Amino acid sequence: MSMSATFASMRWRILRHGPHDERGFGLVVGSIVASGIVVLAALGTSGTVDPSWLTVGIFAFGVFWAIGPILLPGSSATLDPQWFRTLPARPTRIARDLAASEVMSIGTVVTAIALSSFVVVAAAHGPGAVIVAALALSAQLMFLLWLGRCVAAVVARLLRSTAGTWVAAVQTSMLLAVSFAGWVPVAAAVLPNLGDGGTELVTPSVVGAVPAAIENLLLALPTGWGLAAVLAATTSASLVSVALPLLGLVAGAISLRGVWIVLTASELRRPPARTPSRITARRSAPTRGRRPGGPTRAVFDREIKTWFRDPHRRLGTIHAWITPLLMIALVAPTSWSWALPFIGVMAAALGAMVAVNTYALDGTALWQILTTPGAIRADVWGRQLAWLLMFGIPTSALTLALCLVSESPLAAVACGMTLAATGAACGSALWLGVIMPAIGADARDRVAATSRTGNPAGAQYTIFTVVVGVAVLPPLLLNLGGAHVPWPVHAVLGAVIGVGVVVGLSIPTRSRLRRSGAALLAAMESGDSSRLAGARIDE
Repeated sequence: MSMSATFASMRWRILRHGPHDERGFGLVVGSIVASGIVVLAALGTSGTVDPSWLTVGIFAFGVFWAIGPILLPGSSATLDPQWFRTLPARPTRIARDLAASEVMSIGTVVTAIALSSFVVVAAAHGPGAVIVAALALSAQLMFLLWLGRCVAAVVARLLRSTAGTWVAAVQTSMLLAVSFAGWVPVAAAVLPNLGDGGTELVTPSVVGAVPAAIENLLLALPTGWGLAAVLAATTSASLVSVALPLLGLVAGAISLRGVWIVLTASELRRPPARTPSRITARRSAPTRGRRPGGPTRAVFDREIKTWFRDPHRRLGTIHAWITPLLMIALVAPTSWSWALPFIGVMAAALGAMVAVNTYALDGTALWQILTTPGAIRADVWGRQLAWLLMFGIPTSALTLALCLVSESPLAAVACGMTLAATGAACGSALWLGVIMPAIGADARDRVAATSRTGNPAGAQYTIFTVVVGVAVLPPLLLNLGGAHVPWPVHAVLGAVIGVGVVVGLSIPTRSRLRRSGAALLAAMESGDSSRLAGARIDE
């Protein structure tokens, strides 16, 4: 058996026999999104919606291949090239043989479903158009696959250095800011007077269709070449108009595959990934008296240091601090500047999302908590206090500053919502971290930001929903009476709800750690989250 077939067989066995939670979640969610693209193609063919929207859908789907490795570096369960650096073969040969196995992934299946929309568009135009659509599907799929692999390799190289880490973190923060607040400028253009109570709509000049200039631009980009070839085939355009985009995709896929092989071969020649430590050992530490606070204070101090030492936690800290500032830059210039204080709710949600997997990131160090009497209570409270200092207090201070600067008529509502969201984020981050851990490489083996970790996307989506759901409780409760409510009431109610969620969720968090802590530790030791699922069934 050739080395290429051996690598493919290894990857297939990992996909079959490895932990299925992350891949199952990605397959289900990705298939739903991909099916939406197919439905969009069918609606465009029937005339229910304008066909130009399919161009936007295909472009958005293709962009995710480029931003996915940036948003979740080191989360994919691939064959790590570092495993094979000692093989008796040249690095270029190893990288070339590894390339064949890269095709096998959940992303490939999901993307193939989305790109089957090409066949839906071409089905009514004869077998020739269908053949072109099948060729476009294959070529576009290979192009997007190698685009994503190259982006992942570049991000891995960036994360090796401190400067590169900041570059990657800022890029991710920009993407997150656009995801959270990118719709605000559009909404402000459609409803410019909403802040003053006006509901007059300013409709675009073109209703129901994407402007032709934008559609042509998206089709001219590589992510739209496959669809461009299909549209050319369905309109009886020249053979050159059909063949040129397909040849471009094939050439692009081959070029990107070559770039990936070069980057992977370079990775094989490097020593094992390691981020330089900024911690210096001292010959002797000064004698200190016993600090107040007991075990909770000790956990608090440990957590603060870990947020700045662990590579993945440090990345999350940068995202949680920079993204709200970039959101302000998106919202402030618009007519919706009154909405600036509500960025605090998004900041609290983002702080929860970066902290939702801290137990899994700590890994087998959990044994110290489980074997020390009374340590679970101190651990939960200490982690919550550390989160409040790292993210809760900055979020509240940012909201107060935005309330004063924007002079928003809804500042009181935003203040109450932010306080409630902060409490929900603080309490639910640990709770979901215990019941939905995304287990990856153990902390002692995770020496760099590029090291493999679990994919916490499911827990992050869940905690975002929880935080936003709790945030809307104060205005809903206060509006039941229909009368004007002073701003201190909003703040007090938001604080009460936030404190209540923190205290209320700390109880089930401690209870879950006591009951399933052993199973959680076993799952972290083996890297198999299914052991934790088995423990839940036993309970």
